[in-house]
Amino acid sequence: MPRPALTEEQRRETRRKIRRAAAELYAQNGLADISARAIAETAGVSVGTIYSYFENLTDLMQSLWKEPLGHFLVELGTIAEATPDPRKRLRRLLEAYVSFALKQDAVYRGAFLFIRPGSQEKPEPMDPEQDRLFSLLKDTVAAGQKAGGFRRGNSRRITQSLWAGLHGAIALPTNIDRLALEPPERAARHMVDLLMEWIEAP
Repeated sequence: MPRPALTEEQRRETRRKIRRAAAELYAQNGLADISARAIAETAGVSVGTIYSYFENLTDLMQSLWKEPLGHFLVELGTIAEATPDPRKRLRRLLEAYVSFALKQDAVYRGAFLFIRPGSQEKPEPMDPEQDRLFSLLKDTVAAGQKAGGFRRGNSRRITQSLWAGLHGAIALPTNIDRLALEPPERAARHMVDLLMEWIEAP
């Protein structure tokens, strides 16, 4: 006799159980030792059950940080709307990025420091302006250029440089911990000041 189908609430609970197990293993060991078998054992489900809820391990791991990342993007949108002056808006957006990286360390690592295993296919690249963070930064850069306060140049390229500089200030001391570099919080805040000086119109 076939098993009765799970209710929607039971399905949601199973999904939560799998995500909790993945989050627990990620907190303990990072991505290195995560496998479908380890997650299944921790969650008390079969490996097949995992793949009936998630397309693959990347999909499962990314689900751990999608919700907090969504809240962060809403916060950035609120900052942008409430700050008409491009200089102030850019600084506030960059500082919010730093704050998110420091307060939501595990989420930041997953969403922004995630390195796709070579065995997994890369997704089809999308236009950066479809990314909420990139578009908010670019719109701010373009507004500053239009007002004459920011340096001239390709706004997309400038936006990528801003993001890369700030991301690097956070990632470098995190990833290269064999060097006695300044901690991410100090390096990132210093980088915000440097970037704001750099973008000012000559």
